[in-house]
Amino acid sequence: MTRYSIPESQIRSRHRFKRPAIRLWLPVTMLGLLGLCGWLVAPRIRLLEFVVLLFLLYVTISALVAVAEIAVIDEGLLINRLLLPERFVPWSAIDRVVILSHGDEAGARLEIASIGIYEGLSPLNRLPGLVYGQGFRQTIIITPDALEDYETLIEVLMEHCAVIRREAEI
Repeated sequence: MTRYSIPESQIRSRHRFKRPAIRLWLPVTMLGLLGLCGWLVAPRIRLLEFVVLLFLLYVTISALVAVAEIAVIDEGLLINRLLLPERFVPWSAIDRVVILSHGDEAGARLEIASIGIYEGLSPLNRLPGLVYGQGFRQTIIITPDALEDYETLIEVLMEHCAVIRREAEI
């Protein structure tokens, strides 16, 4: 289901969801929660509730467009988002990658990486940038728990753009 006709031989690596059902269940869950919020205020929707529901809709859609499968080619990344069409992002359009990680005494480790992009995705991709340390850049979020071959993807990103590692303070 790729929009770009790139021969398989030119794709250096593919990073798909470890659990493909996320393509269905994440949007259904997010939109279900939004519907529940709307149902709870439905009998008496005033201007404030309407504005808050619109904001929640924006947050929901922004969260969904930040989750993507990625294919790496020599010229850049093919980003296949959950809601919006697949997009090609050249290496020159990627500003930086910020990796936030946190480990505890028991050895558990949590890591989230955000890829900040100058342009090429969607204005809906800007809200995750504010949340994950990219400022107002268009951003996609990747995690080792969600994508196959996460470490390989990080290595390729290190070859082509700035990668910043930060220890998250919780």
